[in-house]
Amino acid sequence: MLGSNTLNWKAVRLAGVTVSVQPRPRTPYSVLKVGGLIDTGNAQQTVILQNALPSEWEIDLENKAKSSKGLSLPRRIANLNCIYTGRSFGVVADVTDAVRAVTRNAKLAAIVPEVVAPGDFMIFKHVGPRFRIRFAGMLRAVPEMR
Repeated sequence: MLGSNTLNWKAVRLAGVTVSVQPRPRTPYSVLKVGGLIDTGNAQQTVILQNALPSEWEIDLENKAKSSKGLSLPRRIANLNCIYTGRSFGVVADVTDAVRAVTRNAKLAAIVPEVVAPGDFMIFKHVGPRFRIRFAGMLRAVPEMR
């Protein structure tokens, strides 16, 4: 019987060349909760966003002092004008675990920005070397039926 030909390794030296593998760092995300929704007419709405997570769950970015200077949310997403009311961004590595803990293990459903309602969560991804913020999606907590 042939054994498995896979190896668990972080660094291997092969014929004068050292090959090393490092785990990929997790992408930081900001989770914001829709606190209010204002219909301004002309098929436009204004969304009031607030930090959704307690500060104990937030992670520290590697260059937080350097990267937090230029962080700003997108002003417009689809037909929504965004207003952020808060002092800082809550940054986490795992969005689903963080939102499930806040919503007490409710089911999460992905939604589109056109059906936003107060209580929904907007996810923003920090990408690139300067941690630019990009819209990554929306989640709605759906309570289980009993």
